[in-house]
Amino acid sequence: MMSNRLIHETSPYLLQHAHQPVDWYPWGEDAFTAARESGKPIFLSIGYSTCHWCHVLSHESFEDEETARLLNERYIAIKVDREERPDIDHVYMTAAQVMNGQGGWPLSVFMTADQQPFYIGTYFPKTPQFNRPSFRQVTLQLSEQFRRSPDKIAQVGQNMSQTLRDVLQPATSTHNWNESIIHDTFDQAMRQFDRQHGGFGEAPKFPSPALLRFLLDYYQYAEDETALHMVMRSLIAMRDGGMTDQVGYGLFRYTVDAEWQIPHFEKMLYDNAWFATLCIETYQVTGQIRFRRYTEEILTFVERELSAPDGTFYAALDADSEGGEGHFYTFTVAELTDLLGPDALFPRFYHASPSGNFEGRNVFYRTGRTLEAFACSVHLSPAETAAQLERERQLLLNARNERPRPFRDDKRLTSWNAMMISTFAKAGRVFGEPYYTHVATRAMTSLERFVRTENQLAVHYREGQAIGHGFLDDYAYLIDAHLELFQSTRRALHLKEALALADVLQEQFQTADGYFYLTSSHSDELLVRPLDLYDGVTPAGNSVALHVFFTLSRLTGRLVYQESAERALSALVEEVEQQPTGFASLVSTFTYRQMEPKELIILIPEESEIPIEIDQLQRMRLPEVALLIGTKRDLLPLVPLLADYPEPNVPTAYLCHDFSCERPTTNLTELLARLNI
Repeated sequence: MMSNRLIHETSPYLLQHAHQPVDWYPWGEDAFTAARESGKPIFLSIGYSTCHWCHVLSHESFEDEETARLLNERYIAIKVDREERPDIDHVYMTAAQVMNGQGGWPLSVFMTADQQPFYIGTYFPKTPQFNRPSFRQVTLQLSEQFRRSPDKIAQVGQNMSQTLRDVLQPATSTHNWNESIIHDTFDQAMRQFDRQHGGFGEAPKFPSPALLRFLLDYYQYAEDETALHMVMRSLIAMRDGGMTDQVGYGLFRYTVDAEWQIPHFEKMLYDNAWFATLCIETYQVTGQIRFRRYTEEILTFVERELSAPDGTFYAALDADSEGGEGHFYTFTVAELTDLLGPDALFPRFYHASPSGNFEGRNVFYRTGRTLEAFACSVHLSPAETAAQLERERQLLLNARNERPRPFRDDKRLTSWNAMMISTFAKAGRVFGEPYYTHVATRAMTSLERFVRTENQLAVHYREGQAIGHGFLDDYAYLIDAHLELFQSTRRALHLKEALALADVLQEQFQTADGYFYLTSSHSDELLVRPLDLYDGVTPAGNSVALHVFFTLSRLTGRLVYQESAERALSALVEEVEQQPTGFASLVSTFTYRQMEPKELIILIPEESEIPIEIDQLQRMRLPEVALLIGTKRDLLPLVPLLADYPEPNVPTAYLCHDFSCERPTTNLTELLARLNI
């Protein structure tokens, strides 16, 4: 079988293109040298392994001999995995949004040898359709323009480069944070909220985890029941709709409609981590058992389908399988009847129909249907109905597992693993389930064994090879995961590791204004050094980094973290004012600082049992409270201010706020009652 340069890469996405007739280069100096020496422009294609339209473009154009010959003759072709190189993706996706007002994947970039883009698009069909030119038309026309009008092309590239520098550099702020920003963010979220179906905006519908978490914070800050209703309505809609795999669990990436019914079928590790985290925190706030159940379904799916033998987590499952997009997850009515019989409840409860709702097949959803009402309609008790639905679900799952499975991207991304580690650690603590804490601890141990060398992180590893210089999100989310594990295990080691990684963020990523570049000072030099401030499908790395800096400062008394984070907040305020919901996770960090922040230190005697009150305390959602729990011996090397604290004979609590501490107390029951007001 023929192969190109991508055959030596580790990324599953790049390897998917390693046997194509296109003479692909990976991103690197070899490609740029070839472009300079040949005088050809560069065609840069950015995508990811579970992207449906990336597959379509690949099959239609990159596997076509004639199209490949055209690319090889007229361009130097570079292929990039956006999950492996989010820095490259961020630069050119920003350029696409500036040029076209929108972007997406596959991202098709036409640029000069010095990385300056002069034309950007997304998917181009094999023949002109969808009001789009064909891929061949675009490549031919642009190569001719490049040959005939080099000065014009160079000017376009230079103008775009300057625009990118301007766009990726926040304006110096002269404003100050105040409480109105919190309320403005909530008001904008209210305007964007879909009151009928939950979630935000119109089709396509994405989970929006940063905004939902902000609403939980706003509920606790302003005691506004509307905010909590918006969160609950959205989570329930996602769980009951086609956004969730009703047979095997797990969240799909988004739905193509506003009603949460028809998904785009890939499953991403990060979506499932954040949906489960939101369900855990909503359970903490409401006590409603359904949100615990939603979490447990997600964790069951992750362990079954995205967990590696070493305990870490794979990146994603594809939308496509042998039968096409979504075939693995959907059923015809005839298949349902053959598997379950004509009197089955599952097809009725989950809205199956002879015509189906997706290309003649059925995506299951239970929206608008309660178990109690359905049980009454079939003359069974709710318990009997639930038991039969579960038996039938298992039959469908077993049958589905016999089908050709979607492709699984088996690289282990540092940041996405950190998100899922945080989720398992939080679930273990909040649900009182040591098993989940064990899963998180094992995953952290394995992940760091492969991606961490001293305090430097790789971006991902696959088949034992660690790849890349870690990005902001890798460090920020891994610090957050260590802090979650510190709370769940009370092992000071995790606090120590969080501090060490925070120091790397300061040394290699932090700007003079206190916020952070996406890339380390050790990373490749790109057209511009990317800066990613907005929340996307996950909370922004900058927001996570600033939050953990505030937390570390409060836990350890190291004011250097707080001072730099305060500086960053001040520098970014005008950016936030312009589009507050785009910075929802950053507004959450500011909200915590307005909620009467408290530091609670609980020192436990050596060899002492942990009082039940501490377990109860750690199950509560108290975003304004920084909890430091452990023995003085373990914590003192990391928290020097404990030197003056006496060695306790019984568990002793110190509650501090507004730069002063109350009298120590051993009455943890009374303390718990005060915090739970």
